[in-house]
Amino acid sequence: MSQINAVIIGCGAIGPVHAEAVKNSDAAHLYGICDILSERAEALAQRYGCRVFTSYAQVLADEAVHSVHICTPHHLHAEMAVQAASHGKQIVLEKPVAMNVPEARVVNDAVRTAGVSCCAILQNRLNPCIEAAKSLIDERTYGELLGIKGFLTWRRTAEYYGSADWRGKWATEGGGLLINQAVHMLDLLYYLGGEVMAVKGHIDTRALQEVIEVEDTAEATFYYRDGKRGWFYATNGYSEDSPFFLEIHLEHGVLRYIDNKLILKSHGEEQLLADDLHSSKSMVGKAYWGSGHARLIDQFYQSLAGPPASYSTLQDASYSMGILDAIYASSRNDRREMIELF
Repeated sequence: MSQINAVIIGCGAIGPVHAEAVKNSDAAHLYGICDILSERAEALAQRYGCRVFTSYAQVLADEAVHSVHICTPHHLHAEMAVQAASHGKQIVLEKPVAMNVPEARVVNDAVRTAGVSCCAILQNRLNPCIEAAKSLIDERTYGELLGIKGFLTWRRTAEYYGSADWRGKWATEGGGLLINQAVHMLDLLYYLGGEVMAVKGHIDTRALQEVIEVEDTAEATFYYRDGKRGWFYATNGYSEDSPFFLEIHLEHGVLRYIDNKLILKSHGEEQLLADDLHSSKSMVGKAYWGSGHARLIDQFYQSLAGPPASYSTLQDASYSMGILDAIYASSRNDRREMIELF
């Protein structure tokens, strides 16, 4: 197929980001928007001049639809992905790919059985700073990686959790801070740091005790296969949404990802290596989400339309899902937990 008809499922905060990305991809065509709230679907569809769907069944029954973007509440991700695969649709799946590792395994099996492709949204891997850091680490430009730490301090309010009845509940969100906001940080600690074998961590609710039943704060120690350790802290209880902070300790220097910039400190001097915001074009969504959605989605469709292109898959999401499951288990059991993959 020369151009792939895509439908965005869900018109919440992230749906418009996907719509804009599809619109700007030469390999895809924004065929439609789907939401059970017809006014939301109609408003977004009118902006892009595409079709309106008000049920997922309608989308799957339309043979002209080649792919679906699942941008719905967490508890719907696995079921919708399995249904899409059974109907032969290509899939773009927002994080988290499922509520937990066992659910993700079901999705992975369904995708493999159907022979369709699934792009897992791990867009921060394509931030210019992360690409630069990954290259320096892989090429051992400054020696071996000795340690890594990551911090995420964002703000989520009672109004945020009250804006949708699925938020802040174990049954429908699958957790809180870890599975929703910090899952990308967990992915980067694996993507840059290497294979994580186990974690020991703790979750707590410190700022929103009267609002949510899930965690708003988490910390963990990562135990890597090669013997090094990583350190992680995240909260939704800060006073603003700060950019990610990552520090990567190498034999001959330190890389710091701070304020959307990558800085190298070596031999007592600091050097700016990359700047996400300077490198990014105007985008839909929030700056601290990163700018990689458009590139990742385009790479997925370029891969479907022609020669294979690199994009993040369900297998790429396996470690971040395994890590967050292990942190939850570690907090419950007060012990180190091994990473289970799918």
